[in-house]
Amino acid sequence: MTESWFDEQDDNIDYLPAPIYRCIQAELQWDAQAKVHQVCALLADLEHQVMQLIMDCEDEHQRLDRLLDKFFTDWLFSGTNQEVPEYQLNSLCYLLQMHSGSPTSLAILLVHLLEMAHLEANIAINQGDIMIHIAISEEEGYMLDPTNGQQSWYVVPENAPEEDSEPLELVMGEELLKLFLAQQKWAFIGGEKFGHALGCVDMLMELLGDDPYERRDRGYLLNQLDCPKMAKADLQFFVDECPDDPTIELIQLQIAELPDHNNILH
Repeated sequence: MTESWFDEQDDNIDYLPAPIYRCIQAELQWDAQAKVHQVCALLADLEHQVMQLIMDCEDEHQRLDRLLDKFFTDWLFSGTNQEVPEYQLNSLCYLLQMHSGSPTSLAILLVHLLEMAHLEANIAINQGDIMIHIAISEEEGYMLDPTNGQQSWYVVPENAPEEDSEPLELVMGEELLKLFLAQQKWAFIGGEKFGHALGCVDMLMELLGDDPYERRDRGYLLNQLDCPKMAKADLQFFVDECPDDPTIELIQLQIAELPDHNNILH
């Protein structure tokens, strides 16, 4: 992928070829210095190596083993025990440069490379954990830990009652970008980077529309950024749209305490 090609897509991320590129492009929303072109070149190199790796390999199991060996042993992608902020580990730009990441960023990258290897792979939410689901057939496949490559093989027994098997929550297409933005939003809030988190909310609202929960989160962030009047409008929208939410009384108290003007910074 050339730099000039990527420049042509800057104004419309809908035309980027895969969700991972949309996640990388999104980082410019909160980090104007993100090395997007450099990172995309690193990703293109990994893609090329994957295609070379599987060129003479028709067996799906063998393709999977080859790719995982390359990813975790040769390229040394992994999670980290070091004190790195979660929002940094979630970053695809950080991951592709440092080869350390969170379960979310590692899963996004690994799913992309598995798809390049002509494997049917998706992020799966399994009891709140980010995993990777690789389907070999309708009845057989792997569950994979994106931080270390540990995998488990499963077979759905014939005539197994559907109620006995808990359906996996698969994340694919545009939902992957939403997951990335939501994870980054909460990581930025945890790191008190409220302006960065607001960038995530703005992008989520472009995807979701006037979602009351994103309006609630935007209200919280605007208040943190000394814009209480705008915050009040967002929080009141949430109260009006979700009157049965268990947090409603707390939010109503917050609204009552907010002034009706925004602070002006000089």
